[in-house]
Amino acid sequence: MKSDLLPQAVFLLLLSFADAFFTWIGVKDGLIEEANPLMDHLLGFSATAFFLVKLALPLLLIVLVPRLNGSLIFRVSLLVAVISYTSVFLLHAAWISMM
Repeated sequence: MKSDLLPQAVFLLLLSFADAFFTWIGVKDGLIEEANPLMDHLLGFSATAFFLVKLALPLLLIVLVPRLNGSLIFRVSLLVAVISYTSVFLLHAAWISMM
């Protein structure tokens, strides 16, 4: 069954990748610090591990979309995640533009 939520899940994956990429660049260049202690530790250990963990949940979402598409809780949760992540991304973009 084709899912109408797949575009939102892919958008969330793209936002997650962009966030990971810009975080990695900012930390590497000494411009920012990772606020999440777990992700900060992971980034200090390995950039590859950081990217894998950062992208694992959105990729899992893409796999689950066809199975959970009819679930109201899943649909609302995905919408909240997309809105929240978009808001955080725009906030970070505003901060970057002020540097």
